[in-house]
Amino acid sequence: MRKPERTLHPDDLLHTQDLLRRGVVPWDEARRNTSTLRRVRRGSYVEESRWAELGDENRFRALVVCTYESMRSTPRPPACLYAAAVLWELPILGSWPNHVDVVTDSNASGGSRLIRRHRVAAVPAPVDVRGIPATAVPRTVVDLARSGDLATGLVTADAALHAHKCTLEELDAEVAAIPAGASGRRRAALAIRLADGRSESPGESLSRARIFELGFAQPDLQVPLVDGRGLFGYSDFGWEHQRGEFDGEVKYDDPDVLWQEKQREDRARRAGEPSTRWVWRDAYRGTELRAILTTAGMPRSRAQWRRWDPVRQPIRTDTNFH
Repeated sequence: MRKPERTLHPDDLLHTQDLLRRGVVPWDEARRNTSTLRRVRRGSYVEESRWAELGDENRFRALVVCTYESMRSTPRPPACLYAAAVLWELPILGSWPNHVDVVTDSNASGGSRLIRRHRVAAVPAPVDVRGIPATAVPRTVVDLARSGDLATGLVTADAALHAHKCTLEELDAEVAAIPAGASGRRRAALAIRLADGRSESPGESLSRARIFELGFAQPDLQVPLVDGRGLFGYSDFGWEHQRGEFDGEVKYDDPDVLWQEKQREDRARRAGEPSTRWVWRDAYRGTELRAILTTAGMPRSRAQWRRWDPVRQPIRTDTNFH
């Protein structure tokens, strides 16, 4: 089984003065072919062995933290968009950038390759995230939803709702505050209207965005699987007499989980509820998912999708089923 990645810790970050006190000249060390240091940005480093352990999200988190530690302006501008998302530990669709987004007053000057300033008439009140000012979760989610397509918005919005980091009402208020005709307003409004806290992974959120865009009927989420022996699991997506499953890769790195999944699927088949399955590549491209769902006879519908009701459709809390 793949070991979960250890989150970046402040002690992982090494700064010029700290290294010089140890007798290490970091700019010389970082240039060596056998260097033990990886330069994050000017004046900030991580041990090469630790850097090799970090995934893209934690490497970007290192860039954001080091950038804020180097800022001399007071007050420091709030992190926004991807920089805020990584601080709030919210997932995104696609790759993490190589710059740090901040929001500033419309009259603010300056800029650099590393720091991307987004100038607004009124800077939102920042929230302290482990010592770094950032836009609040609802603002972060809506900003990202404005910047990309439906899938971009759903991946982050679903995760924020699932983790109880914000509410639908807070997201609605952020959308309502966007000036009429402003860039991305309609994209954000659609993403927030379709957001559903029951979604349990970015892959499921991406799949739901594609299902909507392709014109298929709205599926229910986390549908209970029941036979004569009782409840034995949940299906990612459910239509009448039909089920759909997004297959992530990580869970199948564990042979025990793979065996449990096979047992569950065999039991579902005996209960007359076989599933149609797809993977990340199918959902990301869309055309493959269309073919898979069409072949399986999944229903199409022009009906408007109903909004998620957190009271009537609570977020699942039991984790004993896969």
